[in-house]
Amino acid sequence: MIYLNETKEEVEEIIEDRCVAPDETIEVLDEIENTKMQTELADKERLLEESNDRYKRLQADFDNFRRRTRQEKEELSNIVAQNLILELLPVIDNFERALCSVATQDANKMLSGVEMIYRQLMQGLEKNGLMNVEAVGKTFNPQEHEAVMRVEDADQPDGIIVEELQKGYSVKGKVIRPSMVKVVSN
Repeated sequence: MIYLNETKEEVEEIIEDRCVAPDETIEVLDEIENTKMQTELADKERLLEESNDRYKRLQADFDNFRRRTRQEKEELSNIVAQNLILELLPVIDNFERALCSVATQDANKMLSGVEMIYRQLMQGLEKNGLMNVEAVGKTFNPQEHEAVMRVEDADQPDGIIVEELQKGYSVKGKVIRPSMVKVVSN
């Protein structure tokens, strides 16, 4: 009996021992060679199929990851917006109360009520990271300030901000609105 794991020389010895004709020997060797090739081909096809399956699973996992990340971003954005609005609702309530009582109050009480509402609003925004951009007396910085006017002032050096026309704000270190300012230009 001839096995596939035997070498060509071993097979030739077995054939010689059995006194097989040379033509039959060639046929047997070709058959063994063919069987080995078919086995190797089947192994390679199996490996290719496994690799393709692994690739498809990885692609599906990545698509799921992108979808899940996008959903989490949207949910987080909604939560942040909801929390900010929830903190601003008391301010809206106070404005509504102030508007309802305008006819019965004098101007000083009304002014103090609006100032209290303003402080409440600013505290809520500052709690969420809002900060004023410093301007007056500072050197002009185009990343924090927007120069809308230039003035001459011999007492001040060039590039110093002398007046803030509109406040600028930053949130957690990032400028969301630059200050509109007057800058000295001699």
